[in-house]
Amino acid sequence: MKKQTPLFIALFLFTPFLMTAQSIVGDWLMDGKTPDGQTVVNKVSFNADGTLAVDFGNDGSIDVNATYTVDGNKISMKDTSKESPCYGTVGIYEIKIEGNKCTAKVVEDACAVRKGDGKPGTMTRAK
Repeated sequence: MKKQTPLFIALFLFTPFLMTAQSIVGDWLMDGKTPDGQTVVNKVSFNADGTLAVDFGNDGSIDVNATYTVDGNKISMKDTSKESPCYGTVGIYEIKIEGNKCTAKVVEDACAVRKGDGKPGTMTRAK
């Protein structure tokens, strides 16, 4: 029987931890457009308790509150701010997190404001 090297054993034991998906929890930045077409940076904060907050223009003022759940590579969001045009509607997106980049593609969303042009969006983790 061949003797296993310590490196092989270490890789075998720790590989499952290295392959786990990265968490969405934290602050993310994404470009957005104002109604007059100006580009602004928006901040989206995903909290560990399943809530999220959106700060349009990253000016320190929360503009939208919502809840979210993650199931595999899909995230479902539901706005809880009554002032939001997406209040009470659920949006489902396919997400892919690679390092400090998260790409989100619309799966299903009845709220046109939230889904925008329907093209995949990209967020970068705030530092």
